[in-house]
Amino acid sequence: MNKILFVVSFVFMLSLGSCDPKPTTEKSEAYTVDSVAVDSIAPLLDSAGIALDSAAMDSVAMTKADNSDNALWDPHLFDSIPKYSQERVFKMDPYPEIIKRYERDDFVYSENIKDKISVLQRILSRISEWLGDIMPDNPYKFNKEFGYVFAFFALIALAFVLYKVLYNKNQYFIKHEGEEDVLDTLAYVERNLMNSDLRQYINDAVEQKNYALGIRYLQLLNIQKLAQTGHIKWKHSKTNAEFANEIQNNTLREGFEECTRIFDYVWFGQFELNASDFSQYEQLFNQYQNQIT
Repeated sequence: MNKILFVVSFVFMLSLGSCDPKPTTEKSEAYTVDSVAVDSIAPLLDSAGIALDSAAMDSVAMTKADNSDNALWDPHLFDSIPKYSQERVFKMDPYPEIIKRYERDDFVYSENIKDKISVLQRILSRISEWLGDIMPDNPYKFNKEFGYVFAFFALIALAFVLYKVLYNKNQYFIKHEGEEDVLDTLAYVERNLMNSDLRQYINDAVEQKNYALGIRYLQLLNIQKLAQTGHIKWKHSKTNAEFANEIQNNTLREGFEECTRIFDYVWFGQFELNASDFSQYEQLFNQYQNQIT
């Protein structure tokens, strides 16, 4: 079709040139008319050529598209796509079994932390809290090694206390056979020291061969004489160390401290004395008592 239009246009232009009314007497004028005709036809020829090229490209594209094996506009294109014909079956366990499964210990994330803390850790935690209240900026923390050391010394202290409580027969809250009356008598003498005849109690202890009790009465006799002479002020709750600090006389204070060491050694050390040992200690106490004036 485009070729036919091109030929018709070309013939039409030639006919226009042949119908020109101007005379063509001169040769130069004839060439001018021909050049004008050619110039006017050139754009038409170019446009016709472009049209032919585009038409040729379209025809090639259409041919390639028509010859394609997988044309997108083919209505039967998707008929060859394989379909998934099997459906997955989801099987769910019964609800009670699911509940039991998640109630096992593996899924229990909450627990009582007190059941996991030892007694030692609780004690250290209390001590740490107490120190934190006193010193809010306390940088010291109780690690595991400190806990072991603390437990070691705590066991030693506990063993010492148990030893004193269970095996010290001279403690008031431990009543051994035949000693209850003796301790009651001793407690009465100590409460009424300033009005007691200690020599009589000393003789009774020697007759019973209770030499440790005799040493204790000798120590009470020292305190009685010091109080009667004004070197100390008697009070039942005072200790031997407090009495020693009240004595102003150096000789009397040193002698009282020496007698106190003997008393502690015999009474609290639970050393068994015989008659000879008691006689030697009694002489030392009597010599000191003779110095008290």
